Amino acid sequence: MRTAGSISLLIALSILALSAGCAHVPPQEGSRVAGKPDSPRLTLMLARYEENLGNWNDALDLYAEIDDPIAWFAQARIFYIINKPDLALEFIDRLIESDVYVDEALELRTRIYARKGDWNQAIEDTEILVERYPENTQLRMFLANLKIIVSDFTGAQEILRSLLGSGNDSMVLYTLSKACLGNKDLPCAKDQLRRVIELQPRFGPAYLELGRVHELLGEKREAESVYKQYLEIEPDAVEAIVALSDLYISTNRYQDAIDQVQKLRQLSSDPQITRKLVLLQLQEGMFEEALSTITSLQEMSLEDSYYLAIAYAKLDRLDEAFSQLSQINLTSRLGCEAALLRASILKDLGRNDEMMDELLKAWDFFSPKNGCAEVGYQLATELDAAGRREEGLDIATKLLQSNPKDPIALNFVGYIWADEAINLDQAHEMISEALKQRPDDPYILDSMAWVLFRQNRPEEALTYLKRAVEKLDSDPTIHEHMGDVLLSLGKKDKALDHYLKASLLSKNARDELEEKINELVD
Repeated sequence: MRTAGSISLLIALSILALSAGCAHVPPQEGSRVAGKPDSPRLTLMLARYEENLGNWNDALDLYAEIDDPIAWFAQARIFYIINKPDLALEFIDRLIESDVYVDEALELRTRIYARKGDWNQAIEDTEILVERYPENTQLRMFLANLKIIVSDFTGAQEILRSLLGSGNDSMVLYTLSKACLGNKDLPCAKDQLRRVIELQPRFGPAYLELGRVHELLGEKREAESVYKQYLEIEPDAVEAIVALSDLYISTNRYQDAIDQVQKLRQLSSDPQITRKLVLLQLQEGMFEEALSTITSLQEMSLEDSYYLAIAYAKLDRLDEAFSQLSQINLTSRLGCEAALLRASILKDLGRNDEMMDELLKAWDFFSPKNGCAEVGYQLATELDAAGRREEGLDIATKLLQSNPKDPIALNFVGYIWADEAINLDQAHEMISEALKQRPDDPYILDSMAWVLFRQNRPEEALTYLKRAVEKLDSDPTIHEHMGDVLLSLGKKDKALDHYLKASLLSKNARDELEEKINELVD
């Protein structure tokens, strides 16, 4: 049986022979017009010529005039190329039924089924070919890849291990690593990728995959080493720089991430890289640098205006920050974030009435949609601070109606009840649920301590307050609560220390706190 390659050679030889014999011969009287020759071989030559030029329809018209397996296969091939698989399959089935060029037809049918996503049929056809040609390593590799696609990772591994030593071990091992990953056998994947790198030290994808495997195993240092090793070979390997910067971000090494993203900016003008750098600079408090970076963008997006506003606000250029935010209305995708930042700026400017109006306006817009709960949290907090506690409770209650498990709203209501020494058992339950969801939140830890204190359980309260102070040592309320608990336990000196710290941290210390300090000092 001739292979597809031998078919092409036969056609080529036929074309050469016909071309040599027919050059400069005018059509005879009564013959067909040019382009529609009577000779099947000449028609085949012209069809192949049109096919080589990419004139698919002309080639198909010419092949259709020839009732021959060579023409059938050619038509199947063209229909595959122009993505008409059903028409291609009609000719392939005709070839298989006629028992001619079966191997070539099966191979093409496999590719058609693979393109259509009919993986099982593709595997079935490929297995037939593998059985006929067990020494064909390309077919076996193709079958292994198909099995990986259908999640038959064990079957793929068996095939791939049998191919080791066949002459292309690096690609076999690389594919084997994917099968290992599919089986969630990370040590196996790591071992195969290391072997790939030993065989092909410049094969970049192996380094990237090995680094990711190390990350999945929690081996951050090893992942960093692999990415750096790749960059020693290919200093401008963008994917490796991206992987390394993402690794640094995931481990809170933001300055190292900034260094990598700056390298990316030198290699690419993609504005998303610039935006990533801006976010990292904002994270690291590099507000002047962030301002310079973001204003380098040729076109400013909505997000860019928001980041610019943050930079201005952090640099105390509040009017400029507010001006940027004025471009972002509530209906935009950043409406929630912009409203919160506008309210924060207004508060810093001492324009408290405008700040409250901003939050109320945002709440009226978002609450019917059950969106932007953060506005509700902030509004409830500001209302409480302004002596409008009942209104704040009403906001928190509406948040809980939308989401009964909302930890922030649960904590707010629970804390208010604890502070007023009412509904203490229910308050304890609510704060416990909030703490279950956010076990390290210092504000919720403080609320738990406060409700326990109100329940006359100061020793237990002290345990939670110690954790709260460890998490957040700059909150005056937490220190005042610590003073209250310590005082109830008879530890006056320590209580005074925390009262004094609370007073120092408060912008406007309450009269009640000053009274507590004066009583202990006297």
